[in-house]
Amino acid sequence: MKKYLFYCLTLCTIIAVGCQKEFSFEGPNSPAEGSLQADITGDCLPKTVNGVYEAGKPLVADSNTISVSVNVVTAGTYIVTTDTVNGYFFRATGIFTTPGVNTIKLRGNGTPFATGTNNFVVTFDSTVCDVQVQVLPAGAGGPAAFSIQSAGTPANCSGATSAGTYIIGTPLNATNTVTLSVNVTTIGTYNVSSVATSGMTFSVQGAFLATGVQTLVLTGSGTPTGTPGAVTIPITAGSSTCNFGVTTVAGAVFSIDCATAVVNGTYQAGTALTAANTVDITVNVATAGPYNISTTATNGMTFTASGTFAGTGPIAITLAGSGTPTAAGTSNIPVPGTTACTFGVTVVAGATVDWKFTEGSTTYQGTTLAAILTSILPPFLNLAYTGMDVPGNQFGFNLVDASGTISASETYSTVISANNSAVFTFFLTGGGDQLTTDATRNLIFTVTGHDVPNKIITGSFAGQAKNNAGTTKNITNGTFTVNYQ
Repeated sequence: MKKYLFYCLTLCTIIAVGCQKEFSFEGPNSPAEGSLQADITGDCLPKTVNGVYEAGKPLVADSNTISVSVNVVTAGTYIVTTDTVNGYFFRATGIFTTPGVNTIKLRGNGTPFATGTNNFVVTFDSTVCDVQVQVLPAGAGGPAAFSIQSAGTPANCSGATSAGTYIIGTPLNATNTVTLSVNVTTIGTYNVSSVATSGMTFSVQGAFLATGVQTLVLTGSGTPTGTPGAVTIPITAGSSTCNFGVTTVAGAVFSIDCATAVVNGTYQAGTALTAANTVDITVNVATAGPYNISTTATNGMTFTASGTFAGTGPIAITLAGSGTPTAAGTSNIPVPGTTACTFGVTVVAGATVDWKFTEGSTTYQGTTLAAILTSILPPFLNLAYTGMDVPGNQFGFNLVDASGTISASETYSTVISANNSAVFTFFLTGGGDQLTTDATRNLIFTVTGHDVPNKIITGSFAGQAKNNAGTTKNITNGTFTVNYQ
């Protein structure tokens, strides 16, 4: 059978490569529990991307980092990690000593191999959120040269448009944005932030990948203060300074009766919510006015509603769900208000998926056929895995380690010169294409966890492969869960 090819490739890899390895020692602390903080779109909140990212340039762990917030419920050891995208990933480990909101810095590892915008899924406990990183072309890693288009004296930002409702005393969220027009003369990185005004700041950072006139979307943060009305906000970016405006309003005063919550739709772990996933709930309005309600992100889900209460008394509204549940069970969703409360959403287990990856616009996923961890030519250790999906496509890989153990945070490359080595092959059913790697098309496998007592290894992979015709194929969002013999 084809799966035996992986064992043969493994022996060849062992002979060709010498491996080095870092040992990790677990402390006595139990794992921490908590949740990543995210906005209604699923993006990490707040999120900060540090450093410059260039195609073909290895990341520097101390400067190429991302920062996210974790609401810690139970103190203990933690691992916060991302999937591997475009040849690189981020990871952080440590100990949460006290409950509450903590900011965690994840260090970058690997080398981006292509220009573009990469979306990373950050994982902690049973929660996820997204962070976007922009990779510049090789040699274009300096700061961008650009200006905000403006007119008049004093200068007003030309064509600036604001979105969202700005309610006095209500924190801004991902819907509160301002779009500006900029003229880029030199590609590179940028970090734009307005002057803090009336409790609000608008900011964005990233990289311009092309020159010319482009739009820049700044996201608001903070809580509007003062009296309702027009607010003029100054901003300096690139070689220009101008002003844009937002209008604040007095918000409604209300409390939410979570006991009235009616949860609609089906909730399945690993399946994104749709328009059918809503919650009908009653709001007791004391003062009419605009409102913006957003629940705390829990188990990958957020429920939101906005509008204007025209009257007072009990009023029924519908909260729209977004995000993707990450774990089965009943989640208590916190709802803000003058008196906070919670309602329950029951998530059922998703279909079993032991492996998956995306090639182009197609995602393949399936279950395990065989998984064996053996010692070959001691101290070499080999994890041999094969899986299959419903159409009959066959997926397989080997991870080869020279130190006699496979630990979290280790990376394995299909390039023979790498310290730890890997082998990858994917056969399409019916005699179709076979995806493999070679000396110039590399896949990097990252182990994110190894539960030795239960014999479970988890990880991610991404990079490049080739088909039968020798055409390069980009492999992204690869994950695996191996329960080995």
